[in-house]
Amino acid sequence: MGQKATLEGDSAVIVSLSEAAMHMYSAAIDALPFPEDKKFHKRADVVLSGLRKLRASLTEAASSDRPSPSVIVALSGVRQRYDSLMAHAAAAPGSSLGQQIYVTRVHAKLSAQEVANGAGLPDGLLDELEAGATPTEAEAQKIRDTIAALGGLPGDDHGIHAVPNPIDYASSDESQVSGWEPMVVSENAG
Repeated sequence: MGQKATLEGDSAVIVSLSEAAMHMYSAAIDALPFPEDKKFHKRADVVLSGLRKLRASLTEAASSDRPSPSVIVALSGVRQRYDSLMAHAAAAPGSSLGQQIYVTRVHAKLSAQEVANGAGLPDGLLDELEAGATPTEAEAQKIRDTIAALGGLPGDDHGIHAVPNPIDYASSDESQVSGWEPMVVSENAG
């Protein structure tokens, strides 16, 4: 019993510290200047760096022998806030390729390792770029190509997702039933 109580106490301390940190990070995020402001990225990068450290600590706590739903709830909250700020930063003028590839790969539901492998990039490079490292020109081109291949930066209209022309059923030789394909209607009727 004593060991279990200690582990639960450790989890409570971890969660309390996480909540305190998130309170400060949330205040810092709320105080960020507009994305067009020259100071935006510098201030956002400081908050993102702190959130990465908090995320790493909570990931380690969630992976340890301290089973606690409150730890995974805290980790989920940190990840959601981090993803939200990264998306905001990636959409801002002057965003880094690290921010852009992070948001693109998260939107595509791909891990950093999966994207690095698929793009022919070194292991760990995407994590380094996310933290502010600068890629070589060859790496930057591979990253831009990967972002384009994954549909571009989410929320940006790159002209890639053009609205297709509507089908003109009136000019079709096949009979139509209220605009539905006859096969679909007959297979799913009744």
